[in-house]
Amino acid sequence: MKNTYIKLLFLLFTLSFTSCQKELETTNINPNNPNSVDPEYLLNTSVLKTINLFGGDMRRVTLSHYSNYVSVGGGQLQRYYTFASTVNSYWQTLYVSCLQPVHQIQLNYADNPSYKNRVAIARIFESYIYANIVAIWGSVPKTNALTGEVYISYDKEEDIYLNLLNDLKEAANAIDLKGDIYPANADPIFAGNLLKWKKFANTLRLRIALQISNASSGKAAEIVGDVLSNEVNTISSADETANAFWGATSDTWSFLYNYNVVEAQANAANLNVIGESLIQHMLPYNDPRLPVYAKPAKQGPFVGQYAGQPKASQLPKGVSLPNGNPHSSLAPADYSQIGDYFLKSNAEYVFLSFEEACFLKAEAALKGWGGAKTAEQYYNEGVTASMKKYGIAQQAINNYLAQPGIKWNSAVDTTGRGPEFQDFLGITTSAILQPDPFRQIVMQTWLAGFYNAMDAWTLIRRTQILEFPPHFNPDGGEGGTVGYAYIPQRLNYPPNEYQVNKAAVNSALSWLNGPDELKTKLWFALPVKRNPALPQ
Repeated sequence: MKNTYIKLLFLLFTLSFTSCQKELETTNINPNNPNSVDPEYLLNTSVLKTINLFGGDMRRVTLSHYSNYVSVGGGQLQRYYTFASTVNSYWQTLYVSCLQPVHQIQLNYADNPSYKNRVAIARIFESYIYANIVAIWGSVPKTNALTGEVYISYDKEEDIYLNLLNDLKEAANAIDLKGDIYPANADPIFAGNLLKWKKFANTLRLRIALQISNASSGKAAEIVGDVLSNEVNTISSADETANAFWGATSDTWSFLYNYNVVEAQANAANLNVIGESLIQHMLPYNDPRLPVYAKPAKQGPFVGQYAGQPKASQLPKGVSLPNGNPHSSLAPADYSQIGDYFLKSNAEYVFLSFEEACFLKAEAALKGWGGAKTAEQYYNEGVTASMKKYGIAQQAINNYLAQPGIKWNSAVDTTGRGPEFQDFLGITTSAILQPDPFRQIVMQTWLAGFYNAMDAWTLIRRTQILEFPPHFNPDGGEGGTVGYAYIPQRLNYPPNEYQVNKAAVNSALSWLNGPDELKTKLWFALPVKRNPALPQ
């Protein structure tokens, strides 16, 4: 595993704009061309800003909650509604702080053959960021974004995905393994390794293709076949995982370390703690990763046990439990806390892992779209890779893979132990009750990706096969007459865009499958899987 980490750059960059550009109301800004700024600084800046967003407060407030990994009390976004200033901030950070640096590399060095590979790498990382942006909002500005104009047209969601697939292929093919490189200390992801960047680009194509496979199966199959026809150019080992590390000082350490460790006492009421759904999918299967992901509760009624906090302690309307509500009036400290591996100051942020690459290939093979191995072989390889990452012994891995429900194409026998697989209300189950290889692949992808919350949220929306309880205390009127809400399918467009780019936003609204709300399904996603035990 790499020991490189991101260094905070005390670089003003021209994202701190001149007075005539103060308090910008749009993110479609072209900073003064920073010709004197080296690509090394710009790439580092982009990576730092990106992991600080997707691995920072955005993960705490929205992503880790929507991915069902953790539970966190608090405000509107956590309770499946919107919060204007926060959404504005996410949008501006992505377009200005994350995208602009790598865009500037392309803008200023594209015509210089001495920077050919560094430009291609900037294009790859820009595509990674855009892939997340379109998965959050749907149609967004891309083709004409970052030009300095105020009124910027939006691109259709489906067009952006197709453009990204093309951009990634061109960028990967453009990399000359004998050409220019980023110095190791300027490339926080691959330390200047060009082949690994090429493999990341191709594996990202595989991820995006499978993400759109419900909406465009023909195109997805074409892309997957193309990628896997040259599988050697995809991520194929643990040391090829695309990741980066925060630092060990207060200027560079991870948000979660600062929030859950350094400032734990001040944040006691709103800590990220392990969610009920994660325990539900691990404990009854004797998953050896559980002690890595979580700690036994240190206080309260579940002391000494692995206990996850539900989304809300309230019971659904009209529901009562014979022995009362076991979660009533409990605090975050009464549940399992996140494991130490994820609480380190210099913790890891994963963009795309080897284990996910295995599961993507397993899904592709299951669909008959390519791959040198069988779906079962890729599946077992992915589970093994996930566990070896945390130092789990091979015998424990073998035992896990031999269990009914975990063993390929098998079902679990819940006789006498059905409640072990259920949430505390008994309305969802993690039990694989009949052989279902696709559900097994999705479940293991979700488990292996713990705390890669952006990716997990997207996985849940595109597959809709795992069972998770809705939120029984949603904000405002989001629960409607039934009093509950399923996880958001997107974020709403920033209010600032309505103020400065209204015509373009209105055009984008016409492409949505519904109103500009969190519950509106995006093009790539499947309809929400509704719980039959609840009033509809």
